[in-house]
Amino acid sequence: MKKILLGFVGLLFSSGAFAQKDSLAFDENNKYIYYKTVDQPGFVADSLYSRGLYFLTKAYPKKVLKLAKADKDGNALTGTGIFLVNKKGLMGNSEGGELSYTLKVEVKDGKYRYWLTDFVYQPYQRNRYGNVEHMHGKDVALEKASEKLSKVDFNACLNQVLSNSKHVGDNLKAYMLKTSSLEKPAEVKKVKRVSTKEW
Repeated sequence: MKKILLGFVGLLFSSGAFAQKDSLAFDENNKYIYYKTVDQPGFVADSLYSRGLYFLTKAYPKKVLKLAKADKDGNALTGTGIFLVNKKGLMGNSEGGELSYTLKVEVKDGKYRYWLTDFVYQPYQRNRYGNVEHMHGKDVALEKASEKLSKVDFNACLNQVLSNSKHVGDNLKAYMLKTSSLEKPAEVKKVKRVSTKEW
């Protein structure tokens, strides 16, 4: 029985250590950031750039994630997105608000990096009809959300930020491996010339 109990405790600690491998961090501006670098040997920067652009324009509906800026050098992309955040309640989870973020992707030959940052939480409230709506003027940066939210809701929010950031990163990795790219423009059919001078 002791061996089973010790094995179970060891499993709990090892899964906890594994979960800590993928986490949010603070950047040089003291903002939460989810940062990853991915090696992709054999790929040139142009190919990775076009795949990243394809991801930002096609992977999600425009209201969830959209392309904000592509630089002229062809090595960096910026997008903005949102995801819903649930809050803990007595009877279960309910929609607590939405969290906006900025996604940045930079490419080089054989590798790319991406990060999600600039997280801003916008809480929801129920209106007099029982529908959920934004609480205007109550936006708060995730770094300061611990002051505005309860400890349970803040921890749940951080966990959801991490899981959603990981999900966005996994989707980006899948798109970076796809061979398809942006659609090529349709070929213009040659039009027969007609002279109106002669008839």
